Amino acid sequence: MSGSNALKHRAVCSKRSEYTFCLEKGEKGGQKLQAKAGKGLFVALLLFVGIPLPGTGAWTGTLAASILDMDFKSSVIACMAGVVLAGIIMGIVSMGAFSFIGIR
Repeated sequence: MSGSNALKHRAVCSKRSEYTFCLEKGEKGGQKLQAKAGKGLFVALLLFVGIPLPGTGAWTGTLAASILDMDFKSSVIACMAGVVLAGIIMGIVSMGAFSFIGIR
């Protein structure tokens, strides 16, 4: 995490060492992920948000994008597309469940 986001996070958490530790650890992990993923980070964020499981939604996706210091426009588009993907998946699962039960 480089640039202004890192400074904002550190300024907020300067008095709380446990939060600073977590941010630094997340920053190191994010740098490793950015080095490995490169441009695939957009697709990774889209799939992360698009998986309809607890804790993998738009809020967590935008938090991850902020920690990874992703471009604002690409992170918003990835999160929006992920939410649409999650909606499609849940719609298909719901239709299948209702068909199985016999409800039209």
